[in-house]
Amino acid sequence: MKKIQYSIIVAVLLALSLAACKNNQAPKTVLINSSEAVVEVAFKSPKKMAMNIEGMMCAIGCAATIEKNLNKTAGIKLAKVDFETKKAVLTFDAELLSPNDITQVVLNTSDDYSVTDLELID
Repeated sequence: MKKIQYSIIVAVLLALSLAACKNNQAPKTVLINSSEAVVEVAFKSPKKMAMNIEGMMCAIGCAATIEKNLNKTAGIKLAKVDFETKKAVLTFDAELLSPNDITQVVLNTSDDYSVTDLELID
């Protein structure tokens, strides 16, 4: 009897955790199309940026999906999203993208997310 109760509790918790991360699997818009030659030149002088992301419910779904969408965006070399600190740090090409473009990638991932405290890192 205890095994059945335990199994039901685990199933409910799993279902709730998966349902909590409402997000799209890909950005709604593609910001930049670039060729190989543009990418080589673009990252000769990359910029670093940090931003806070509110609305994430879990590391596996929310943070990972935002990170994946940022890393798939042309003009972003590397993005890391940390669920614990609710912060993203990324390297991008300022010639191809603005901080507003990068913010839009996060917002397009889901309506549940908001971006605050953008900071360019020298």
